[in-house]
Order: sequence, then C-alpha cells, then structure tokens
Amino acid sequence: MSKLKRDRARSLVELLQRMQYQQPTVVPPTSTIDQLLNDAGSFGLYQKIQFLLVGILAVLPAMTAFNYVFIAATPDHRCQLPLTNFTDTFQIQSSEHQNYINQYIPSSARLRKCYLNDINSQDKKIIPCSKWVFDSTFYNTTISTDWNLICDRLHLKGITQNAYIMGTSGSFLTGIMSDRLGRRTTMYLLILVLVLVLNATQLMMHSNLSHDTKLVIFTISRFLTGFAQTTYSITLVLLLEMTSATKRVLASNILSYFYTLGELFIMVIYYVTRDWSLTMWILTMYVMPFLCYYWCVPESARWLVSTGQLLEARKVLHRIAYVNRRTLENSEKKLYDDLQRDAHIRPKRYSYIHVLISVIKSPVMRQRCLIIFYIMMTNLMVYLGIGMGITSLTNEHPYEIFLFSIFAEFFGLCLCHFCATKFGRKIPLISFFTLCSLSILAIPITHKHYPLISLSSALCAKLFISASQALSWLYTTETYPTVIRSTGVGLSVSIARLGGVWAPQISLLAQSVWFPLPYIIFSVCSFIAAVFAIFLPETRTKTALPETIKQAEKSDNDDPSNHDASHEVQEDFSVQIEKLPICYDDTGSNTGLDEVPSSEQMKSEEESTVTDIGQQDKIEFLKNYE
Repeated sequence: MSKLKRDRARSLVELLQRMQYQQPTVVPPTSTIDQLLNDAGSFGLYQKIQFLLVGILAVLPAMTAFNYVFIAATPDHRCQLPLTNFTDTFQIQSSEHQNYINQYIPSSARLRKCYLNDINSQDKKIIPCSKWVFDSTFYNTTISTDWNLICDRLHLKGITQNAYIMGTSGSFLTGIMSDRLGRRTTMYLLILVLVLVLNATQLMMHSNLSHDTKLVIFTISRFLTGFAQTTYSITLVLLLEMTSATKRVLASNILSYFYTLGELFIMVIYYVTRDWSLTMWILTMYVMPFLCYYWCVPESARWLVSTGQLLEARKVLHRIAYVNRRTLENSEKKLYDDLQRDAHIRPKRYSYIHVLISVIKSPVMRQRCLIIFYIMMTNLMVYLGIGMGITSLTNEHPYEIFLFSIFAEFFGLCLCHFCATKFGRKIPLISFFTLCSLSILAIPITHKHYPLISLSSALCAKLFISASQALSWLYTTETYPTVIRSTGVGLSVSIARLGGVWAPQISLLAQSVWFPLPYIIFSVCSFIAAVFAIFLPETRTKTALPETIKQAEKSDNDDPSNHDASHEVQEDFSVQIEKLPICYDDTGSNTGLDEVPSSEQMKSEEESTVTDIGQQDKIEFLKNYE
C-alpha cells in the first residue's frame, strides 16, 4: 500500500512539474481571406502565371545593379605616346612602336598607367598624362574609357555605384507607399520612373554635352534607377500575399533565382555588343513591355480587404477562382458577411520610430538588432565588393569568370536552403561567414604566384557570402516579433545599405592604394560577423515565431532541459499568458472591442484559476499520502 502511495505521489509531482513548464499553444485563427484563398486555389495556375510575370520583372534589379561590372569596367591601359606623327594603340604595332614605348612609358606596371617619362629631363622625372590608350580585347567602350575615369579620376567611377546603392535605400519610402497606395500601384509607379529615367538618360548621353556633365547626369540616373529597383521588395510582398503559407518560401526562392538569371542576361548582352551605350539601350528597351503590367498583375486581395475595398477584393478572388477552375459559390457567407467583418478590424501599423523605441527599451532585442544590423551591412558590403570586383582579378577571360561567379551564387542559394533545413540557422550562418573570411584572405596571398587558386578562392567567397546573405534574410525575419516584423526588416534593409555604399570605394583601394587592402577589410569584417552570430539565438527549433517582444526576449531561455530538476517544484504553478496587440482602424479609434476583457484581466484571472487548481491538487495529494 505504501508503495502505491509513493507511486501516486511521484506521478503527481511529475504532473505538477509538467504544468509549470508547459507553454500555452496559441493557434492563430485562420482569417477569412486565407480561407477564401484556399477555396479559390492557393497555388494553382493563377499563382504560377503571376510567379512567372513577377519573376521576369525581378530580372531588372540584377541587370541594373551588375551592368556596372561591364559598362564601368576599366580595361588594361597606359598613357598615350606624345607623338604627332604616329597613331598610338595599346597593341604593339612594330619594333619602332616598341622603342617609343620603352622611351616614354615607365617600366613600372603601376606608373605606366598614369605617368610618362619626361625625356627632356636629365634626372628622369615622370609627368602625369592626360590621354590614354586602352586594350580593346574584351571591352570596346565603357564609361571609364569614354570619360577617362582612371588615375586621379578613378574615385568618380565608384561614386556612380554609390549613387545606385543610396537610391536603393529608399526601400523604406516605397514600403510606406505600398501600404498606402497598394502593391500594384506602387510597383507600376516604380516601373514608370525606371522607363522615364532610362530613356531620358540615353537621349542625354547622345547629346553634345561635355563628359563631366554626362557623368553628373549618369550619376543622378543611377540614383533614380536604384530607387526604382526597390520594386523587388514590393513584388515579393505581392507574391507572398497571393499564396498559401506552405508556398511562401518558394516565392522568395523564385525571385532569388530570377535575380541570378538577370546577372547572366546582362553579361550576355554586353558580351555580344561590347559597347556600354548599346547595352544601356537594350536594357531600356527591355523595360518598355513592363508598362502593361498594371493590367497583367492584379492588386493584392489582402491589401484590398485591409483598406476596405471589398468590391475590388471580391473581383480579384473570383478571378483567381476562375483561372484555377474553382468556384466560390459555397463561400458566399465568407465572401460577404465574414469579409465585411474582417474589413472593420485592421491591425495597428507601427512606424520606424516605434520600432526603434521598442528595440532600445529591450536589452535583449537591442543586442540582437545591433548584431543583425552589422551582419546585414557586412553581407551587402562583401557581396558587392567580391561580386563586382571578381573580374578585375585578372586581365583575361572576364566573361567566363563572371559566368562562374553566377554559378557560385546559384549553388550558394541551394547550399543555404539545404543547410537551413537540415542544421538550423545559427551554425550555418557562423560557418558561412567563417569560410567566407578564410576564402577572401586567400585571394591576395595567392594572387601573385598562384592566380588560379586566387580566382578559385574568390568564387568560394562569392558562394559563401551568397549563402550567408540568403540565410540572413530568413534569420532577420524570424528574429523580429510579429508586431514589428515587417517594419523591423525594412529598417534592417535600409541600414544594410550603409555597408553597400562603401563597397565600391573599398574595392577601388586595390588599384589606388594596395592590392590586398580591400580583401583584408572584407575578411576581417566577415570574421567579426561570424563571432557576433554566436550571440544570436537559434530560430529554427521554435514551434512558432515570436508574437511579442517579450516572447522574442525569452525565446532562447524556454528549454525545460536547461533547468535543474531539484528546482522544478515551486509554490506557484502559473502559466505565462503573453499580451496580444489591440486592433485599431486607420484613424486609431477602437473597433468596438471594449467589452472584451483586457489582456491584463485575462492574465490575472487565468493565473488565479491555475494557482487554485494547483493548491487543491497539493492538498488532495497530502491527504492521500497521509
């Protein structure tokens, strides 16, 4: 009998211990729009067509970003011979031409690009030159050759790319536009801006303006082009909102693959033309058909419901059902009554200021966000620095090298998806940054004597930084709590541009200061990012994403296995109930939910109820034990 009582006592203690550490499972209710999308087909023919159309549009950001690699390329060059009776070229024409070169051109590989020997000086002085000849083996014309963006004007070439990256920092503004004007309207306005900017720029490039004036116009054009390319994030949101949760990872991956395809397209275009102006004209013509996208790509049904445009939302849903060969005849209650009810309950929108205040007040989130900001900045800086400078490692085979870098990025994306699924987020992120740091460090060490190994190291660095960048996007999304997730991700992207702005200038240090310097900077920054990533929590093992900042703070402290069994029996067996955000309409007024008990009242009542149950179980246990 005593053994039976001891067994009952042990079972009750284990039950009370489980009650203490068991977290409430909050199952988010399925919204009406989710149910209607499932009824209409959440991933049918309609979604596949839209994925293709938006994917073709996603080619543009890669083409406009990576055309800098070719249209601003600096071919091998030297000073032009100061001879009036001889037509100088980079290729040696005869032995007489070689004698002139030996006489006027310094023997130093670095000085011969920017200086001439002063043959009238007895102490062999060198003087800067004002004209150059270029090697036309791989590049016929670029902005560097046409506008002499070399030697003391080399930094001007980097400024054109800086302007592009600064333009992409406008993603926070286009995000606000997307919430106010709609996804499709914002996307179309950005396409219209891109068409006007590219056409106007090309007309001015063929005018009689001076080279310096054209450079200023081109730089402004790059800034506006970068701003217009923020349509990438808008279209990503549009795809995510028209499909089911199980296909959202596929939506993000498809855009990444089309982006990689855009890099291949711009390489092929310049390889065929070998002319930067003609390449820009082809890019301009490629953009023109997207003017019809306003009638091809519909508005997000979710956004229409959230803004109260129910008639337009029903039209979109009926169109989805028609293309997917579904019917909504059995969903009339959801389509009219439930949708009307949901339209009056709109979530509160959080501004960037609210995000900053929330992050600053939370020590845990403050540390994580600072780490994420640094990781995102390092990712973009190294990605652009390595990706756009890989063809300058050698004067031969630039197109083949760039093609290999595209394959390296593609395999990096595949590696990211595999590792993130099998091994979580934290360990692969640390590994990617560490391997990227080592690969970059090997580039200058082996460049002089083992150029093939140096090039292979650069390709490995491109692979690992591409994997790290893709994983960082996922990590950032899973780290922020739901109440500030979209705003927090947008803020992280805007801050990440600060690192991208420095990438072109850092890369140019290899030509103007010391070849290993930019690679040392990239390597050290990547290694620091790997160290900082150690302090981030693992997000893959969580059953659900954090809803509030409090849940995000204790996300890595909720593992029961970390607690000592000797401290598991406590007097209070209360269950923590997280506070849920209150719903507001656009004017900020309450939506008629005043009669619902507040979250604090619900928490107090729940705690007292659970505590009473725990005390009753303890009393009953003591009576039976006696």
